[in-house]
Amino acid sequence: MSRKWERMVEKNSKRMNQERLRKGQAPIGARDGAEPIRGRSWVFPLALATAGLLFGLTMPEANAGDTLYQITVGLYLLLALFHFFVRRPYLKVGKNELVWRTYAGDRTVPAQDIATILIGERRSTVQLKDGKTKRSFSKAYHLYPMDRINEALTQFAYAHHIPLNGAEKETVGA
Repeated sequence: MSRKWERMVEKNSKRMNQERLRKGQAPIGARDGAEPIRGRSWVFPLALATAGLLFGLTMPEANAGDTLYQITVGLYLLLALFHFFVRRPYLKVGKNELVWRTYAGDRTVPAQDIATILIGERRSTVQLKDGKTKRSFSKAYHLYPMDRINEALTQFAYAHHIPLNGAEKETVGA
């Protein structure tokens, strides 16, 4: 497409989206992707809160009036609350990809890069084809709703013919 055409399409789609929003309709080009399945991380916030409390309790008497020390303790506790309530881990099962949150950002994995999916009652694992990368979604560590995770991963595995629970792919004509 030429640049002029792209600008015209962008201008018209922007105008149409404004009109559609006034009418209560979904914007053009809006992805009706899968809803993320959210967990809640508690280990890292617990470590941050523990560090903040230890700093606060072991504050030397000489630094008792030091405002910067008290701010540091407060910021550790605030960071723990932020990680517990705001930065929640999630798994989003899309049509052709899985997306999950890592510490560095979101990780998107297309279906063709997944080797196997292991489903368990308390933990599900996605193993990639590179052989060394595994991602576990557990009830204990991230407080995921495992029934929803297992159902979504099972449907994704069947839709893309990914081996489930270590079963090999069925060969056609054998």
